[in-house]
Amino acid sequence: MNLAALLIPPSLDAKQALRLRRLGLAALSYALAAALLALASAFGVLPASAALKVSAAYLALNLGLYAIIRSGFNLRFADPSLTRFQILAAITLLMYVVYHMDDARNIVLFGCFVVFLFGVFRLDVREFTVITLYTLAAYALVIDLLMFLRPQAIRDVPLEWLSWLMLAGLLPGFAIIGGQINTLRRRLRESEARFRSLTEMSSDFYWESDAEHRITRLYSGRTAAGVPVFKRSVETGERRWDIPYLSPDEAGWRAHREALDAHQPFRNFELSRLGTDGTERYVSISGDPVFDESGGFKGYRGVGTDITARKLAEQALRESAEKLRLFADNVPAMTVVWDEHLRCRFANKVFAEFFGLDAEDIIGKHVREVLGEDVYRQIEGHFVQVLRGHPVTYQGKREVANGESRYIEVKLLPQIGEHGKILGCFAVTTDITEHKLAEERIQRVAHHDSLTGLPNRLLFNDRLQQAISLAKRDSRQFALLYLDLDRFKPVNDTLGHNAGDEMLQAVAARIRRQVRESDTVARVGGDEFTVILPDITGRNEVETVARKIIAALAAPLQLSTQKQKIDVGASIGIALYPSDGSDADVLVNAADAAMYSAKQGGSGFRFFEA
Repeated sequence: MNLAALLIPPSLDAKQALRLRRLGLAALSYALAAALLALASAFGVLPASAALKVSAAYLALNLGLYAIIRSGFNLRFADPSLTRFQILAAITLLMYVVYHMDDARNIVLFGCFVVFLFGVFRLDVREFTVITLYTLAAYALVIDLLMFLRPQAIRDVPLEWLSWLMLAGLLPGFAIIGGQINTLRRRLRESEARFRSLTEMSSDFYWESDAEHRITRLYSGRTAAGVPVFKRSVETGERRWDIPYLSPDEAGWRAHREALDAHQPFRNFELSRLGTDGTERYVSISGDPVFDESGGFKGYRGVGTDITARKLAEQALRESAEKLRLFADNVPAMTVVWDEHLRCRFANKVFAEFFGLDAEDIIGKHVREVLGEDVYRQIEGHFVQVLRGHPVTYQGKREVANGESRYIEVKLLPQIGEHGKILGCFAVTTDITEHKLAEERIQRVAHHDSLTGLPNRLLFNDRLQQAISLAKRDSRQFALLYLDLDRFKPVNDTLGHNAGDEMLQAVAARIRRQVRESDTVARVGGDEFTVILPDITGRNEVETVARKIIAALAAPLQLSTQKQKIDVGASIGIALYPSDGSDADVLVNAADAAMYSAKQGGSGFRFFEA
């Protein structure tokens, strides 16, 4: 049977087993002390009875301590190792030996220092001080007992007290040094525990390598040894690049080895191998070179972390971003994400192409840099509103890269984060040019004469109301001219509708050339036209315009479908605001009446006369 296993069974608590092993070392010291006592007895320095009693006490003390520790009774005390008790017991037995010796007591007293050595790594300064005082008191008691009970054993009393003084001078220093050693040891142990704890919390494993970059130690705080996720992990005595790997490539390993050979620190070196589950697993390692006192390179020490979850998350994020980019680039609408400082975080391909830019060049730029300062001044207020949390929709007209003008509609939606914080906004821009042009065409058809392109009666009525409102506001006057062609019907009946239509188009063009850009020329009937002359100074100005129109229409027309020229002629009636009427119907009636008066007079123009 294994004696060590019998005395210290494997099932015993690890700390208790350590205490029994320490007790075994102490027992060896006691055995050596017993042998020295026997030798002292043989030389007649110590009575045999005293040596036998002390040896028996040694045996009883160790057996008792073994039984106490083996049973776990020691765990009830503040000091489970019973170090203080053992030292005090050893000092007591030592003083018993000193008392029974006639000579060489000073030599035996040095045994105190040997006993004190057992407390160097266990006791602090206060505990050493208590034991020192106990030792000095015990030796003083021994001297007093010798003086009264065995005076023949003391040859020189002052010399005995001098020995006590020497002991009193040396033991405190020993106690202080021993206490400091124990304090430093405790701090070192706490520092190591703190370092180990931080290492385990900040990384998955800790490693060391020698000067040849072979792994000498691999410890993990989360698993028994190393990183268990790899199908084949590096082991002690191996180099990392000797084990099959998936990444990095040869160039990556070569750069890493060059850094190691140059004894440079490195951070976050990533590598991957086949995992136990058949998938690719990643770790990130960092290390610092280690040098001896003379500056010689000893190897590396460092930490590592399993970053598989992070790499998979990054890959999933990239794939998600690529899908989002693919989707966004193929959506007809232009999409942009602006942050709270109005800097671009995302822009799809459609947006970039619309403005003739590259999507990569837009990222990080301010709105004013992307759209231009002039445009930004126009839309700045909209962004102020959306950054306050209010959705905004606005329309505008933009000139694109090829110089073409396009109509756009922009929807700004606030991006709201936690606790209602505005993180920026989403901008969805739609090209509504075709819609706008269709709308304009509809408006033009609804408000313009399809033959001449002039405003029709509907738009004429609107313009007339506007002229009345402006004139009333500014206390101004304007004139309304009502024209009727003199010889349109014969031309239309004789030459056909095509000739009549061409004649009307030519008449409209001639009237348009005789008036200002701000004047309104409208076709309100088959061969009836109206002219609004806003902001006039008097009758003379109106008369001048009327004469120019009469003269222009009096000149013969050359139609493209006819070889001969055609005479047209026109009669014009004129009504003035506000003298001839203050509302539209009255003014139209007045101008119409004046026109009939002019026609009855043989063409020309007439002012309305009540």
